[in-house]
Amino acid sequence: MSAAPSRIRAASRSDLPEVVDLLNACDVAEVGQPDTTADDIESDWGMEGFELAHDAWVATGDGRVLAGYAYVGDQFRTGELEADLWVRPEREEPALATRLLNLAERRGRELAASRGYETPMLDVFCIGVNHAKRELLLRRGYALSRTVYRMSADLGHGVVALPVPEGIAIRAFRVDADARVMFDAMNEAFEDHFRQSEEPFDAWSARLLGHADFDADLWFLAWDGDEAVAALIAYDHGDLGWVKGLGVRRPWRRRGLGGAMLAHTFAALAARGQRRVELGVDAEGETQPLRMYERAGMHVTFTYELYAKPLGA
Repeated sequence: MSAAPSRIRAASRSDLPEVVDLLNACDVAEVGQPDTTADDIESDWGMEGFELAHDAWVATGDGRVLAGYAYVGDQFRTGELEADLWVRPEREEPALATRLLNLAERRGRELAASRGYETPMLDVFCIGVNHAKRELLLRRGYALSRTVYRMSADLGHGVVALPVPEGIAIRAFRVDADARVMFDAMNEAFEDHFRQSEEPFDAWSARLLGHADFDADLWFLAWDGDEAVAALIAYDHGDLGWVKGLGVRRPWRRRGLGGAMLAHTFAALAARGQRRVELGVDAEGETQPLRMYERAGMHVTFTYELYAKPLGA
């Protein structure tokens, strides 16, 4: 017998523990282990321009546990908005995912109109094993846009030594001197990326430097003389090291610099006792990064698919 329809309402700060519990229940069903922390959700909710009372929803069913959660955001500021939705795995309520997606799309259209985007799109990620979510997105007019690999390395087995190209020096990030340098280097390195961002510096700084796990010793810049040519942002989340971003400016590519930056970061994480590091990588990027990550000792653990839909549709 199907459950009674859930009641959907705006999310509030008091929902944070239950949202984390819901997402971890979905993580366990999809990948076999929890993969969401309160800091992850706080980071989403703390993005500049994100209004929790308007941009996120929770679904409550029988009992006290949340049955579903969804949000919509505009981190990139390009007209390419992002959304996602979760339904508790054991919840027998087929229509709930559709109801949550309806809210995200409607709010996405409102945001796009208020910010003057001419051809807005809405992006939703779907892990490869979630067939029901994929089918819902396809029924609703979304098309597969990109494939992203989640990759992992076991630092307990040692760190692969990859040489730094001649003339290049990798140095730790200096909060007072390098924030704008890091921002500019990353933006240039990703100028040909399919989801290039136009997030303002202040919003970028608040989101990344303001993260609860920010540690300047895990952010690195590669220098060619006095010019920053590559950048890497990583976090230590306790049970997991996470590479948030790695970018090499075009003139310095194809020289092994990206791999050297990874090896340098993995060594820093291993030195503090971290045994596992993960990241997400565009499977179809023109820089062909997959081979570089494999040379650094990483392997693909699972696959995400990015689906996109014009918000005018």
